[in-house]
Amino acid sequence: MESRCYGCAVKFTLFKKEYGCKNCGRAFCSACLSFSAAVPRAGNTQQKVCKQCHEVLTRGSSPVSASKWSPPQNYKKRVAALEAKQKSHTPRSQVLSQQDQVIAERLARLRQENKPKSVPSQAEIEARLAALRDEPQGSIPSTKEMEARLAALQGRVPPSHTPQLAHQPPDTRTQAQQAQDLLTQLAAEVAIDESWERGGPAASVQNDLNQGGPGGQSTDSKGQATWSLEEEKSRLLAEAAVELRQENTRQERILALAKRLAVLRGEDPDRVTLQDYRLPDSDDDEDEETAIQRVLQQAQAMAPRPEAEEEELPWCCICNEDATLRCAGCDGDLYCARCFREGHDAFDLKEHQTSPYHPPYAGRGH
Repeated sequence: MESRCYGCAVKFTLFKKEYGCKNCGRAFCSACLSFSAAVPRAGNTQQKVCKQCHEVLTRGSSPVSASKWSPPQNYKKRVAALEAKQKSHTPRSQVLSQQDQVIAERLARLRQENKPKSVPSQAEIEARLAALRDEPQGSIPSTKEMEARLAALQGRVPPSHTPQLAHQPPDTRTQAQQAQDLLTQLAAEVAIDESWERGGPAASVQNDLNQGGPGGQSTDSKGQATWSLEEEKSRLLAEAAVELRQENTRQERILALAKRLAVLRGEDPDRVTLQDYRLPDSDDDEDEETAIQRVLQQAQAMAPRPEAEEEELPWCCICNEDATLRCAGCDGDLYCARCFREGHDAFDLKEHQTSPYHPPYAGRGH
């Protein structure tokens, strides 16, 4: 109803002007605002009002009845036309096919099923809560009890009876350290076996002495021979462990020294290995200092030698005349006085610094 008359729904134009009712304030055209009545809002003066306000003001109707005014007739007509149009397009059951009727019946049943159920009242909810509170509640089992019951049902040992596994940290030792630890462990086991065997022959010797028989001396000699063999074996193992430890330490120092030399030469230290250097055999009586000096000599021999600098010719770089000047701005090139002046003046290179040049072999015969 925007920009239209509230009474006849005609649209306001340049020739159809809009007027306002002095009582209700609604917009009307001049035809619908043709009534006059005393308006209390305007000081009980005669003003132009609409038909509804005229009836209220002249007949003295209550404000309650004024709020129940019906909409305009034009609006009612439009609503009636729209309802008739919708009814004409509504499908009838006798026009539907058999499949459509089955689908419509299913939809109807679904609508009946999806209807909300009756909500329980507050009294019913309180009664249910009271009944639940009155029920006896048993003790709640702990986590350990539940795990034990589950293990019993599954036929396995309960977690409480299983031994706790100790945490084993990762092994961060190097191969040399692992080899050294294995040798130490082996030496300790040999020492334990040796101590155990020492107790065995001693007891047998004591028994033979108590018996006083001739077999005592033979048993004693056998026990001493076995003990000497075990002692020699443990001594050799200990010496081997010490030599291996020293050899690993020497190789590590030689490798570290070779890597430092590679860094000084500008090479990649990760590519340096012990195979690049000749290491002495284990039978050679070479001390550590001698080995380090030998590795240094090998590294110096393997280092690339710089090429001999080419002999500088004492000639001008342009005309092959005897040079008299050296230009620092031209990478130290040699010039004679004439070529330097002509070349630098032509290219405006006056800021180049020069120094006098004397041939190193001046005075010698060519």
